[in-house]
Amino acid sequence: MKRMTGALAVAAALWLVAAGPAAAATRGTTVVGPAVAGAHVDVTASITSATPIAPYEFSIDNRCWFSGRFSGHFDSYERFDIAGPWFDVGGVPTITVQVNLNDMPAGSACRVSIVRGNTVVKGSTSSYTVSA
Repeated sequence: MKRMTGALAVAAALWLVAAGPAAAATRGTTVVGPAVAGAHVDVTASITSATPIAPYEFSIDNRCWFSGRFSGHFDSYERFDIAGPWFDVGGVPTITVQVNLNDMPAGSACRVSIVRGNTVVKGSTSSYTVSA
């Protein structure tokens, strides 16, 4: 029984070490200013993790549906890696990027998220509508 308990303790410690850096404490995206068709919109992304943020570790993912509803396959997709620089805003690493709305018709419904690998960072998605 002692051998089993020791093995479980080692497995639990290894799991915590492996899971720790991937856990994000604070994250989010904010659309700054109006999202106007034919222009661009600024998006502020912020995230903290147990380890320093490396260049290109996270991406911005923007998807839009021209119908104005979040249903079916998206009509427009933009994804780009974030190289930095990240700025300290209230103790949280933050960056502002521009999302291209050149081909978006007015009334499009869009979602912007922070992505790590191919996984959307939980709690990082913001929705917005493109205006004329």
